[in-house]
Amino acid sequence: MYLVRGVLGLLTALSLILYTRAIRRAYGRTTAVFYTLLQISQFHLPYYASRPLPNTFALILSTTALSFLLPRPGFTPKQRRGTYKLGIYILTFTAVVFRSELAILLFFVVLQLLLTRRVSLFRDVIPAGIAGGSVGLAITLTVDSYFWQSHNPEVRHFTTPFLTEKTGLIWPELSGFLYNAIENKSSEWGVSVWHYYFSSSLPKLLLNPSVLLVSLPFCLYGFSQTAKELLIPALGYVAVYSYLPHKEWRFVVYIIPALTLCGALGNAWIWNRRTKNAIYALLAMGTCGSIVLAALGGMGMMLISSWNYPGGDAVTKLHHVFTKEGVSGVETVHLDTFVCMTGATRFLQERPLISLSATENDKWNTAIKGVVFDKTENEDDLLSAKFWEDIDWAVTSDVSRVIGKWRIVDSVVGWKGVKIYKPGEVVHVGAIGIGEKEAEELGLVKEMEPSTVWWKRALEDGYGLRENIFKGYWVGVRIEEMVWILKKET
Repeated sequence: MYLVRGVLGLLTALSLILYTRAIRRAYGRTTAVFYTLLQISQFHLPYYASRPLPNTFALILSTTALSFLLPRPGFTPKQRRGTYKLGIYILTFTAVVFRSELAILLFFVVLQLLLTRRVSLFRDVIPAGIAGGSVGLAITLTVDSYFWQSHNPEVRHFTTPFLTEKTGLIWPELSGFLYNAIENKSSEWGVSVWHYYFSSSLPKLLLNPSVLLVSLPFCLYGFSQTAKELLIPALGYVAVYSYLPHKEWRFVVYIIPALTLCGALGNAWIWNRRTKNAIYALLAMGTCGSIVLAALGGMGMMLISSWNYPGGDAVTKLHHVFTKEGVSGVETVHLDTFVCMTGATRFLQERPLISLSATENDKWNTAIKGVVFDKTENEDDLLSAKFWEDIDWAVTSDVSRVIGKWRIVDSVVGWKGVKIYKPGEVVHVGAIGIGEKEAEELGLVKEMEPSTVWWKRALEDGYGLRENIFKGYWVGVRIEEMVWILKKET
């Protein structure tokens, strides 16, 4: 897991570095510096940079493709056409293999290149598109068909109309496009208002409000032609994709580098005029200050997000329990849907994300051999007492749904917002278990030493502000029990 996430994060970083180098070549060092600062001060893109999602793979390749579509000063017309063809090739490949919605972005990119006479439809666009599509199609038909076992009707999860029937192969992105767009069934995953991407997703992804309120307007004023070339394909893509009722920010994350570049151009334009008058100086200070605030906000959001995986914490605690209580024979652990959705991955089930002592490790190796994880979701089964007769452990978010006589072994808390703490109440900055919680309720918790980790100390008491200024009151994180580890009583 570490290796996969590490490689994916590295590839995302390399694609952004490639894009930054293209920015520096096209628009200068100042713009590249502002782009870097704006990009790393965001939250969603860096946080999800190593997520093994098709959107992440598509982001890596689309960012790489867009870097080849930026201006290349000093290149001959033939060389520039070559870079444009490479960008079209990569976008086509990505749309075929990873995310079909990128075909919309590809359409707007190609349309703009044709209207500005930078490429020829027959000499450049069609050959690049055919090449990218052919390579992508060959890969997806062979690799995806093999792993989805499309040749075996008994285990086949889905089909591609006509293709599967005639050849036994599948094309996942075509199947997804037909299901979501043509059959219009994306609404089964939830529905959002038509302007959701513009009013919610893009501001959230950019994070820094000054990008939309200050930087973009100055980019349009100072670099009108460049801004149009960057914004029209990006916003055209979002406008068309808004037609689908189901919307998620990850579906439009591919245009964030382009929008961030527009913000960087606006910031650079202001910065280069900061010595002309007081207004530009104040604007330069404001935009730089907003980057610092956005970075702090992104760090806070990253910390909060780390508390959104109580299922993963619970499975980690379960491994500790196994080393203490042992496992007799073969025992079954039921993980409910919430637990599976909040971090209880297969990686954690097979190996704990913890360091065990030599003695604990020997006990764990013995215990885990006799453990079977169950992820039943069927409501009829879960409401049947007979189902629970075969379950020995339950990791659940709802104790009331577990039928039978059970003992609570431990619990895990998760993020539930913020609250006002009264004098004497402990501000927990990490996950606590049932033992710590009971001790706190019984008044057995001794006065805690201030944390030595700077961000934990800041959240706990603001480096003494809680006691010295606010008389023991404090606005801090609110965490509640969210997952329980249960063992059947015999």
